[in-house]
Amino acid sequence: MYATGGQLYDVLNSLAGDGSAADERGLSRESLAGQPLDVVCQRLAEALAPENGDSDRIREAIDEAMLEVLGEGNFDPDQLDSETINCILGEYLSQSIFQEIVEEVGGSWANAPDEQRTPEAEAELLEVIRVVVDRNLEPRLSDAGIMTQADVHRFMRESVTEVWLEWESYDE
Repeated sequence: MYATGGQLYDVLNSLAGDGSAADERGLSRESLAGQPLDVVCQRLAEALAPENGDSDRIREAIDEAMLEVLGEGNFDPDQLDSETINCILGEYLSQSIFQEIVEEVGGSWANAPDEQRTPEAEAELLEVIRVVVDRNLEPRLSDAGIMTQADVHRFMRESVTEVWLEWESYDE
């Protein structure tokens, strides 16, 4: 998931620019422009998700991130300015971290005395994750400009740790 976050960032930056790095993955600006956003998400996931146990989680995180930031409709690569790409990356990272934590604690929530609290707790957790990611990602992007795949990978690992600390500090 972490490596794919860096690859997604690279591909989106390529699509916003000359498209050469995206072309190498079979994702030309011309072939994606005007396509329904869900089709573009599927194409991105096919090109970026490895054939392993994370592929479904990666597909879901890409879908959620792209749809959350770009909304419904057709894809326009000219909309991909640095702010939009940073928002997509932030949401992808948030969704990825959320999935990782929910998977880790999923059994605990399933055994909770109040099952109806689980969706509420998951929504609260996702919001905490978004806050942590936004708070930490913005300065890194401002300072560094464009992050490398290794930077994204390191950022995600650090964010998971910080989210756990913040989540555990909540008084249930």
